[in-house]
Amino acid sequence: MRRKDFLKIGGMLAATASQTRLYGSPISKASPTHGPVDFVHDGLLLSPKEYAALLMKLADEGKIKTDYYSNGGVVEELEAKFVSLLGKESAVFMPTGTLANHIAVRHLAGQNRRVIVQEQSHLYNDTGDCAQTLSGLTLIPLGVNSVEFSLDELDSVVKKTQGGRVETHIGAISIESPVRRQKDQLFRYESVQKIAEYARSKDIKMHLDGARLFVQPVHNNVSVVQYSAPFDTVYTSLWKCFNAASGAVLAGTKSFTTNLFHERRMFGSGLPAAWAFAAVALYYADSFAKDYKQAWTNAQQLFGLLQKDERFSVTQFENGSHIVELTLKNANPTRFREALAKSNIELSAPTKASFLLKVNPSLNRIAPQSLASHFIESLS
Repeated sequence: MRRKDFLKIGGMLAATASQTRLYGSPISKASPTHGPVDFVHDGLLLSPKEYAALLMKLADEGKIKTDYYSNGGVVEELEAKFVSLLGKESAVFMPTGTLANHIAVRHLAGQNRRVIVQEQSHLYNDTGDCAQTLSGLTLIPLGVNSVEFSLDELDSVVKKTQGGRVETHIGAISIESPVRRQKDQLFRYESVQKIAEYARSKDIKMHLDGARLFVQPVHNNVSVVQYSAPFDTVYTSLWKCFNAASGAVLAGTKSFTTNLFHERRMFGSGLPAAWAFAAVALYYADSFAKDYKQAWTNAQQLFGLLQKDERFSVTQFENGSHIVELTLKNANPTRFREALAKSNIELSAPTKASFLLKVNPSLNRIAPQSLASHFIESLS
């Protein structure tokens, strides 16, 4: 894409930038000594102005090849990149994770229309029953209010399904990790291996909802490729870790992805142009793992410094990933949050005296010692 062709779009995007960041608290109009530090979102949450500037930079460098209805160009480059990152044979761009998960289980289930899911999963709770309504699937939730479900639970349902008056079979198992509704705790790799072995013995296909998959290796020492290997298909978000305005990648075998773009379009999602999503995600694809590892190292230093002050307590969750709980003692959490916002540090709304802090590469914008000083000073 030529710069002159992009300037009009870039100008419109930049014009929409404001002092309020989407879904977050207002950013101070003061001149901070660092960029925004965001403890709310998974990625950097680029402002419209930042997003437009990055697209213009990539256009100037000749790194945006236009696609046609989400095929070819930089979209194809993105798909090839995630084939490598996920360790699968092939990948297809999807405009949303909801569609990626839906299409995956729809295909994997085939004629066996029952699908095992976590009771806490996005697919079960947050998609408006799309798999049931649009694809005639029956979702069977396991592991109530838990990160995982057990092999015994799975085996019980499989046997009950087969032993009914009308014999039926489980077509697919979908596992989400990290689990958003459980503070992004991880479905343990050891559990995945046992379930995958069982699934293979029963000819049941496996899908991974890995929206935030790329934060996991820092916390469980299992690479993305290794964790993905037992699954027939894998979805990951382009928005959460890779800073695209929207988008997802669904990966699997070549036979799985062949002509999948037709089904994508059938669901009204054959975007005429997806380059603005793909180019940004591709830009961050190779650097996220290193950037997040450094961010977590910085976060650990920050938490250590804060806990030297008795007014702070930091709790890390069992099998956790990038979310921790910060609790204040004898302090007003609302005033504390507002004071940090003046220093360009964003926290989510508190629950009583506690905040859930989400670690992401924005922590690399300021030294941990300086960040700790802002936290301590904001209690005054």
